[in-house]
Amino acid sequence: MIISEKYKFIFLKPYKVAGSSVEFALSSILSDQDLITYLSKDEENKRQNLFKIGEQNNRKKFFDLLRDFSKQNKRDLQKLKWPKLFHPHCSALEVKTFMGDRRWRDFKKISVIRNPWDYLLSFYHWNPGQAKRPPFKQWVFENRHLIGQNNYQYKINGTCIIDIFLTFENLQKDIDKLPLSDGELQKVKTLLSTTFLKSGFRKQGRKAEIEFLKSADFIDKAIEGFCDIEIGTFGYKRPY
Repeated sequence: MIISEKYKFIFLKPYKVAGSSVEFALSSILSDQDLITYLSKDEENKRQNLFKIGEQNNRKKFFDLLRDFSKQNKRDLQKLKWPKLFHPHCSALEVKTFMGDRRWRDFKKISVIRNPWDYLLSFYHWNPGQAKRPPFKQWVFENRHLIGQNNYQYKINGTCIIDIFLTFENLQKDIDKLPLSDGELQKVKTLLSTTFLKSGFRKQGRKAEIEFLKSADFIDKAIEGFCDIEIGTFGYKRPY
């Protein structure tokens, strides 16, 4: 997640939409005044080496900690880590509450969106710990709470608050929508074309993935119910 004071935008980072790659590319144009949440250790090292910038301005102040001490704050301190203001996938409501109504209105809200069926396949394959996965049908039933999970970044009280959506399938083209100069847009696009963070986990071919979805067609109604932006606004459909 990014709050850019320099460019007056907020990048709200959903799950499994190439959000880390977008955040990484955007980091190349940010200033030391901007708030940036953390990436994985290897990604942070790469970002620091390339851009001399990383997670910043994301620590809770001491008096804020006294006023609002959460279970997560306690877990952080037990691990000898100073509590964060924001998790990388924090909700739009959390950011709005932090910023206040006036500043919130002044910033463009940006996010990424993806076909919701493909999103679930990506989540299924995302397995950095190499744990044995159950069949997709069983896995998706056990993880059905993931359907519509990105609404926490897209909506507040049921209303979409995103000003600029970048589509996962057309990131290079959609980057042009961002409130940046031509030179900055080109820099971000160039980096994005060569940055594939958290990729390489999908080993099965498309034919096998279609069979996964067919085996779990009970999720279709849930997707249609919870993913109204993806389906109603962007016209995403079941890919078979």
